[in-house]
Amino acid sequence: MLEKIREFPESPGVYLMKKDNEIIYVGKAKNLKKRVSSYFNREHEDNKTRELVKKVEKIEYIICNSEIDALILENNLIKKHQPKYNILLKDEKTYPYVKISKELFPKLSIIRTTKSFEDKSANYFGPYPQGIYGWMKVLKKTFPIRDCNRDMNKKYDRPCLKYHMKLCLGPCVYKDIEKEYTETLKELREFLKGDVKEVIKFYKNSMELSSENMDFEKAIQYREKIRDLEKLKQNQISELGKNLDEDIFVYKLENLRLFICVLTVREGKIVGKLSFNQEIDELYKEELFINIVTDFYSKHPIPKNLVFQDELESFEELINAWIKAKSEGAVKVYFPKIKSRKKELLEMALLNLEKDMEKYYSSKKVVEEALINLYKTLRLKKYPRRIECYDISNIQGADAVASMSVAIDGKNKNSEYRKFKIRTKSTPDDFEMMREVMTRRFSKLEEKDYPDLLLIDGGKGQLNACGQIIYNLGLYGKIELISIAKREEEIFKLGESEPYIFSKREETLKILQRLRDEAHRFGITYHRKLRSKRVISSELDKIEGIGEQRKKNLLKKFGSVAEIKKATYEELKEILPERIIENLQKYLKGDVQN
Repeated sequence: MLEKIREFPESPGVYLMKKDNEIIYVGKAKNLKKRVSSYFNREHEDNKTRELVKKVEKIEYIICNSEIDALILENNLIKKHQPKYNILLKDEKTYPYVKISKELFPKLSIIRTTKSFEDKSANYFGPYPQGIYGWMKVLKKTFPIRDCNRDMNKKYDRPCLKYHMKLCLGPCVYKDIEKEYTETLKELREFLKGDVKEVIKFYKNSMELSSENMDFEKAIQYREKIRDLEKLKQNQISELGKNLDEDIFVYKLENLRLFICVLTVREGKIVGKLSFNQEIDELYKEELFINIVTDFYSKHPIPKNLVFQDELESFEELINAWIKAKSEGAVKVYFPKIKSRKKELLEMALLNLEKDMEKYYSSKKVVEEALINLYKTLRLKKYPRRIECYDISNIQGADAVASMSVAIDGKNKNSEYRKFKIRTKSTPDDFEMMREVMTRRFSKLEEKDYPDLLLIDGGKGQLNACGQIIYNLGLYGKIELISIAKREEEIFKLGESEPYIFSKREETLKILQRLRDEAHRFGITYHRKLRSKRVISSELDKIEGIGEQRKKNLLKKFGSVAEIKKATYEELKEILPERIIENLQKYLKGDVQN
């Protein structure tokens, strides 16, 4: 690989790493040769980078005129191909937005996925703070715009319940209300843009006019709308005096933990904050700021103003170039240094960021102290960073399975869980089943990948049995083994007769309990799935004309015998011939007990 890389140009550009001809990582570089070489000429500290380097089979590149062109191209390629190793802001959150479709009698809805912004057949308003769904109920009373999926090109015989509840004008039935609907929609748009006072003023004038015309029922309706709008107005937070849309974007990197806080200002009002953190790897350390900004605003709309920490001003040219290519309207970028409104907002965002970091590390500190307590109390040889827990699930040996749950740094890691379908065909024997599972598990692992600690669900008996397995596998002294007994929640250590007792309030015990309970849950879920498949298969075996493939198709579509029994003739016809359907329905009506 290095020989090929030596032929790479020393130019700006984008590189594409591939495995099985599939793009697994896209990166940009000021110097392609230097950047790509760095992956292969040194040992990487983090697992993700090491894993990536191992998997790369082929590297292609695209030369660009400038670093800015490379940045834009990288962003477009990531968006198009969604490479496995390019997911940066995995845990980011999004605010709710109000969406109004562009069609005959437009539809009102709430969205949380930023992918929706790609849909140009709609207008979007927001973001809005928490509580949008309760807020929307009041909004619907005031502006009865439809939120259904009915086709507005058709005319329906009857309106739905929302029409009778006065939450919709019923355009699906009453096509002659287009003028009223358009006017209501206009008022809604003005409100969503922040023109609350103007909308209230309009309704007050309408109320007075209705009263003068002796139309008191209509006047009461307007009065109720005004009251509801006043309530909605209270939800628009923290007036700042200027009618601006801007994001105040701050971040901090500690070791390999990235913390981000974004204060969101819309129509001159702070509507809330987005804050999140995640562990990153070496792939993103270089030019981290550019990476997180472009990644974030590939998934979120860009406001008119962006405010960043002043120490990041060196990236201004690159950010401006990227935004210009990305955004349709004019966007200004600020790095405030002197006392100003933007500087105050920046300080507010940094304060929020510090508090978020405090919160994270205080909770992390609790977990770390709990693991240190486990390490010291049990006199373990290694700090228990990775703990694996094993559990056997079976009923008299039928559909026996084993499960493995994993905790890393005290927190359960679902992606690391494993399940095993037991192959042992003898009578139920938990010892033999556990021996099979551990043999299968550890025969595939290198010693460097062994867990720091093994946790077994059970008392001294189960622990000693597993200890014998460990010994027979030649793992004694390489892996430490403990168990947790359910009744008293005692902790036993292999080779010691007396249990360890931790307070039920201690995080140390809670970490082990969560791990044990997760292994049990994961195993039971898998066991039930296998049992369900077997039961269905055995029942369907009795029906003439249903072979393996048809069983498989039925199971995939309906999931259980009970659901098959409920299925209509038309639903069954999608899978089975008419003759077989008759056999199936005859059998289910007469013989199956549910």
